Amino acid sequence: MSQIKDYAVANGFENLDYLLEKMIYEGGFGALVIIDELSEELEAVLVRQFKFPVEVITLSRYSNEQGDRIYQFEPFLADVTGPEEVPGGGAEPSAGRMDIAEVDTIVVPAREDGFKEVFLGENRWYAIRIHGSMIPRIKHIAAYRVAPISAVTHIARVGSIERWKESDKYVVNFAQPAVEINPVPLVKQGKVKQLQGPRYTSHERLLSSKTLDEAF
Repeated sequence: MSQIKDYAVANGFENLDYLLEKMIYEGGFGALVIIDELSEELEAVLVRQFKFPVEVITLSRYSNEQGDRIYQFEPFLADVTGPEEVPGGGAEPSAGRMDIAEVDTIVVPAREDGFKEVFLGENRWYAIRIHGSMIPRIKHIAAYRVAPISAVTHIARVGSIERWKESDKYVVNFAQPAVEINPVPLVKQGKVKQLQGPRYTSHERLLSSKTLDEAF
């Protein structure tokens, strides 16, 4: 509750009631599905059948003979906001955690052949998993070129984001060819590891960062 109240004040809402009213009656509609197992078929159906953003959290439950239970799940939009501090241990919080309201850029890992042929050659990048609720926010796409380069080197303005064939993934079409930027490298033993999938940040934050630790 205290976090929500602080958010309301920081973002110009008069009070908590006004924030809730704006969210419910004026915000875009979306759905959050919490399920114990998500098959590819079900995920594809959720994406195809609904015209509004659908987010999914997979929740696994384990118990022992004494009846003790433990739950495993990835926090909602964890790859957008960065790691949370977990009481008693776990991931350390980022020095400057990303506010979702700032997000306007998606960073995708790219191998050299795909980077040259598709990112630069076709002015697009496809078969990307993107949070449905993030799509309206994404205005730029950046390429993280995997080892041995291990750095973000190019960025492009987004023209459109469309469903990729009959899958639950998307293709990002560029509004114009990607441009080279000052490399934003991976730091050895830094908090950000080799990118295995898309990550989110802001255009301003990415261009002002010296390393990936600062970008996310």
